[in-house]
Amino acid sequence: MNLSLLQELGLTKGEAAVYLALLDLGETRVGRVIEKSGLASSAVHNALHTLAEKGLVSHILKGKVRHYRATPPRELLTLLDDRRKRLQEALPELELRRRLAETKTRAEVYEGAKGVMAMLNELIANAHKGDSYRFFAVDVEGMNEEIQEFFTRYDAKRKEKGLVIRGLAPHRLAAFFSGRSSLGMRYTHDAIPANTMLCDGKIAFVTWGEKPSGILICSEQLAEKHSVFFDALWKSVKS
Repeated sequence: MNLSLLQELGLTKGEAAVYLALLDLGETRVGRVIEKSGLASSAVHNALHTLAEKGLVSHILKGKVRHYRATPPRELLTLLDDRRKRLQEALPELELRRRLAETKTRAEVYEGAKGVMAMLNELIANAHKGDSYRFFAVDVEGMNEEIQEFFTRYDAKRKEKGLVIRGLAPHRLAAFFSGRSSLGMRYTHDAIPANTMLCDGKIAFVTWGEKPSGILICSEQLAEKHSVFFDALWKSVKS
């Protein structure tokens, strides 16, 4: 048998070699185990000790000499069950570490029209059906034909994902959004943040113009604060 299978169960290479030697030899003295395994005496003694702790080796005394034997191979299943149990006990801590890492704020800068498009796709990449997509639109002057075509596809992608889309914009942009039926729009005379999108615990800021650029901030806390502001303003504006 290949030692790797036993190693995958958690045995060291030495433990695996000694255990297999004992299976072949049956009840035997340590000297024969050393010969059979090809390991150094100290390595065999260490392996016998740790295998005994794992319940895979037993011994009896005949006179003053210890004779060792491997416990039935089905005990390996107990070893596997123990590893599974320890993993299950560790899962809550592992999940907590993952969530804490995800809540750390990070910011990414995107440059150029294609960079901004990539950023907006990243904004909704992990969003799920029913998630909210909020946005503030202030200007569209820098949106060339390529960008406008992108937003036609972007509208379809957000609709396919089942996102709940709401936007706030100045009244002067009402005509621009009038043909985009998938968007829930309201218009205001109040000052609003410039070209800001919120979704899935992230905030995207866009600057249009000759060289569009964007910043994507991943922060549940910041996204929540901006969302609260958006919702309050949304409620204050007549549909």
